[in-house]
Amino acid sequence: MPRRNIQATIAILVLTCGVFLSASINRGTRDDADLLSQVSALDDVRFAISTAQGRLLINGTSASAAHEAALLRLAAEHFEDYETQTQFRPGVVVGEYWETTTTRLLYTLAALSSAEAEMDRRSIGIRGVTSDVDTFAARVESLHEELPREIELSTDVLVVRSAVSFDELCGRAFSEIVLQTVSFKQSSAEIRPRSFVTLDRITDFAHDCQDITIAITGHSDASGDESWNRQLSRARAQAVADHIVQRGIDPQRLIVAGLGSSAPVADNSTAHGRELNRRIEFELR
Repeated sequence: MPRRNIQATIAILVLTCGVFLSASINRGTRDDADLLSQVSALDDVRFAISTAQGRLLINGTSASAAHEAALLRLAAEHFEDYETQTQFRPGVVVGEYWETTTTRLLYTLAALSSAEAEMDRRSIGIRGVTSDVDTFAARVESLHEELPREIELSTDVLVVRSAVSFDELCGRAFSEIVLQTVSFKQSSAEIRPRSFVTLDRITDFAHDCQDITIAITGHSDASGDESWNRQLSRARAQAVADHIVQRGIDPQRLIVAGLGSSAPVADNSTAHGRELNRRIEFELR
């Protein structure tokens, strides 16, 4: 399922509070597109920035030690409450535009929360949330002015004009997600394929609400040995977490537990009640 569906859910919840700001810019203002040819064809020249859960991650090709130092100074100034993690790779031949563009890209992301940006020799993509559309727009324009003409710049940003926090909006969106029962093969932690739709909805939500931690708890009915019930319920919850992690979610954002039959929601003396008690629960933390 595309992530855009979850963002649309959030937007519907805040019809009077927020709107989307999306744009695609196909041409910069520079005439020296030859700068792109300065990049070695053998080099995988890329740059990525993300902000989530109090961490700023910068990963990509650097032009020089001075370039890396400039990025770190900018991070210290505009992301002072974030833990900064970097992984730089020196470029073989990087065009003159690369240093200026990547620093402006970092400056642009300082106007967003839950932000992601990726840049290569042909494109820049920016996603995130902002409550200050004017500041963001001005920074995007400044970034645009610095680009060689052959680089495409695209943005996918949710603008929240409300006193409601983004975490609260995520909570409302989560409550609107329709989740079917996650089912497994009998006496197994192998997820049945029909449950993948539900897990994809959870994954898309986690991609859009990057500061949210999700608790995944497995439950069983009261049949059989309770030690086995706890073990199986924990294994099933872990299988769900593994499925979500394989689709790009940080495992540190997932809390996994198995409670066996200790928290029933129905009568264990009936077949229907036992079926209801065998379940996976998702909760935001």
